[in-house]
Amino acid sequence: MLNVSRKVGARTAVALGASVALGVSLFAPIGHASAATAATKMACGLGSGKKATGAPIKIGAIITSIPGIDFSDGTKTEAAFYKCVNDNGGINGRPVQLIVENDELDPAKAGAAATKLIEQDKVLAMAGGFSIIDCPVNQKYYASKGYNVIVAGVPAECFGSPNIAAVNMGPHYSAQGAAEAAVRAGAKGKIVHVTPKAPGSEYNGSSVKTIADNNKMGFEDVEVDAPIKDGAALARSLVDKAGKGGAVVITATPPNALAIMLGAKDQGVIKDVIWASATPANDLSVAKAAGPDWNGKILINAELALLDSTGPDMTLYRAIMAKYDTKTPIGSFGQMGFLIAKMVTDTMIASKATTPVAANAAIKAIKNYKNDIVCKPWYYGGLAGGNVPNNWDRTVVPQDGGFKLKEDCFAITATDPVLTAVRSFEKANGIK
Repeated sequence: MLNVSRKVGARTAVALGASVALGVSLFAPIGHASAATAATKMACGLGSGKKATGAPIKIGAIITSIPGIDFSDGTKTEAAFYKCVNDNGGINGRPVQLIVENDELDPAKAGAAATKLIEQDKVLAMAGGFSIIDCPVNQKYYASKGYNVIVAGVPAECFGSPNIAAVNMGPHYSAQGAAEAAVRAGAKGKIVHVTPKAPGSEYNGSSVKTIADNNKMGFEDVEVDAPIKDGAALARSLVDKAGKGGAVVITATPPNALAIMLGAKDQGVIKDVIWASATPANDLSVAKAAGPDWNGKILINAELALLDSTGPDMTLYRAIMAKYDTKTPIGSFGQMGFLIAKMVTDTMIASKATTPVAANAAIKAIKNYKNDIVCKPWYYGGLAGGNVPNNWDRTVVPQDGGFKLKEDCFAITATDPVLTAVRSFEKANGIK
């Protein structure tokens, strides 16, 4: 199997032997890096500082972006990364072209998008999708075409299919981690889970119910229309359902999570329950808008690094966004997009793949991909029962417009057959 991290130095500030110093200016405070960073040569692609030329290497991605449910921050970050790659030698001299299709939460459009990308656009890889329906609609099609897909996963099929692997653990496992954090913080009585209505949204809260059952607590799943228009009324309802000292777990995109948080603030009910959230709320736009009333008051499951981490990958992520896209907020979706784009770039450079067959073989062979964004090295897996290579996480809390660490990397409980099989696979193959 291809150990990309050892060939391309994923944890270092050097790209493929080029002595490209990140510089002190890259270690900026939380948020986009300073303006000075924009002029700094960055370790993207070959790190050569030369424009890539020739026929583009095409990468495909399918997202869901509709009013109230928008995952486009991830692919915007990927696009920014590839701009940096193309300014620094590309993938072995060739530029990268990211082609993004929006399924608009329509299965017919999702199916048509996959067919277009593979058969018309002839993408080398499907990598970087952020979709609610892509995995269930297209998993068998991808397998039939020999594509090993990398996504930021949402539904069960993104984690239960051998030819799809996610850099995140998805809302199901992330909500579980949030619920576990709430229980550790002393939640009693009842856990209420809230998430926007969407195909498969009941999957998001099913793991929370397992945690509630295991702790002899009540459980209620609340599915709401998005975008959330009356966060105050919803927050009051959620608190009333949970009861004083209970827990409310939010699984929603940043704007919807923020609507609930601001509603709770307006209603004066922040202290009435223990609040927790799945990963999307780990977003600077949420922390800044929520204000100091929420300092330390919501336990956010962070599948990825702290947003102000000074590790080389996180530093590079912020620097790239400072130069190529200052409008997209620094957050968990961006971290996922960055990691996917960097991992695909490193893999294609190391393998020198120029065909879909070679590219997808190289993707499937990824193991021990070291980085400072996820808690442990990433690997493709390809297990018959599914892939959940990112199954450790952290807990963070808002603090003065940013986030601080509450609980460092821990393994979420294996509560279903997929995660149980993944942990057995990791133990047998020495993956830690």
